[in-house]
Amino acid sequence: MKLRSTLLALSSLSTALSCATHLPRQNGTGSPAPPIDFGPDAPSDPATTGYFINHVSLNVQNLTASLAFYTEALGLRHIFTVRATPRLSIAYLGHARGGRNGTGYQTTQELLRDKNNAQGLVEMIWLDVPRRDIASPSKRTNGVGHIGVVVPDVDAAQARLEALGSVGILKRVGEDTPRSGPLAVSQGFSEGVYAQVPLEERRAMEAVLDENNRRFIYAQDPDGNILEIQPQD
Repeated sequence: MKLRSTLLALSSLSTALSCATHLPRQNGTGSPAPPIDFGPDAPSDPATTGYFINHVSLNVQNLTASLAFYTEALGLRHIFTVRATPRLSIAYLGHARGGRNGTGYQTTQELLRDKNNAQGLVEMIWLDVPRRDIASPSKRTNGVGHIGVVVPDVDAAQARLEALGSVGILKRVGEDTPRSGPLAVSQGFSEGVYAQVPLEERRAMEAVLDENNRRFIYAQDPDGNILEIQPQD
């Protein structure tokens, strides 16, 4: 049962039901779905009114290649690049109308005007030096696992990425989640870490990931940053 289905089932239960209650799967196996803990309904601190996540920042090895990837593969618009010095450049990209592509066209100047009121922007920082060790999530597990992208039609998105030919797809729709390689490393499952988990629990982890990620695409950008592409429905 997909995580979304589990959430919908849980939301319809009585509020007296414990958050950690196991729900039976609906695939006939009888094995329980994983427990889900919901956050509290308490409102946020009023002092944080107006806060929102505006952008993520990526350190890139090749600014030209990264700009091409994100504009071609994901449809982001290049808003501007600041040439701070001959060796340092900072670029910004985003979708029109506050972060959802296709909801309305904006000129570059309009995108710039709305920059600090937009969500889902991508900042790129490029430093031109002979040696720059950038440890992307696919090469070494770090505090960032992936960038999440939502698309209206995940199958069409996959076909488009495959047709581009320049996108490294790590997992396709319908496939199991890889047990090793760049995606596993980005999720914290490097071989050394995974070996510390008992075999039975590993199998349970794999089953949950496979089911939850069944309709997801995983790809990587030119620097090895992971993209999780999931359907809107």
